[in-house]
Amino acid sequence: MPKFWVQRQVWIIGASSGIGRALAVYLDSAGAQLVLSARRETALQELNAELGNRHQILVLDVTSDTQLEKACQATLPHCDSVIFMAGTYEPMPLDKQQPEAVRQIIATNLTAAVQFVGFAYPLFKAARRGQLALCASIAGYCGLPQAQPYGATKAGIINLAESLRAEAAGTQVDIRLINPGFVTTPMTGKNTFAMPMIISPPQAAEAIAQGLAGSAFEIHFPKRFTYVVKFLGHLPYWLYFRLVRS
Repeated sequence: MPKFWVQRQVWIIGASSGIGRALAVYLDSAGAQLVLSARRETALQELNAELGNRHQILVLDVTSDTQLEKACQATLPHCDSVIFMAGTYEPMPLDKQQPEAVRQIIATNLTAAVQFVGFAYPLFKAARRGQLALCASIAGYCGLPQAQPYGATKAGIINLAESLRAEAAGTQVDIRLINPGFVTTPMTGKNTFAMPMIISPPQAAEAIAQGLAGSAFEIHFPKRFTYVVKFLGHLPYWLYFRLVRS
């Protein structure tokens, strides 16, 4: 377990379930001091109780600009790392879109992340320190059937993180990108198709924690699968679409 996390002040946004929750459990065991955020206060309280009530709870709706800005101003001056894990997902083919679900996915996954960067990055930049990690997905590598609009928002997060990493050069702000493959969570529980090389939330949490303690910009896992999807994204379109259809 990396010593990097001992007494490190870490804010996890999206800590109430799935990978974010597992990451909180892992970082607690690694000795970090946590701020746990999500919309569901009861879920956060249950998590904190499981962790011995050692951490701070900050209830937050990331789709509220006002809440997000206040939370950043109150929390980031004391943080070493902030990990934006908030996200939502509904599988739907493009000819059967659900307009309200589409709006919610885009607002939570992409708009909130862009706004978060707008509030958080200047604070870290002024302090000349801090680690800012954004969670996307391998669904953002290339267009996959029934992955929209989720995949489009994750492609946007990848682009956002890349742009931010380029702009942050020389500022001492450490920008990271997290791209998980399939992980057993309530979100992937909605899928009706086979999910290759799916892993557990604790496995994902360990990969993220070890990656953030290292130096690589992108943390992606499980690598046997993510490299395959990366390869698909670099194929000529005529071959790519043939393989995706199959």
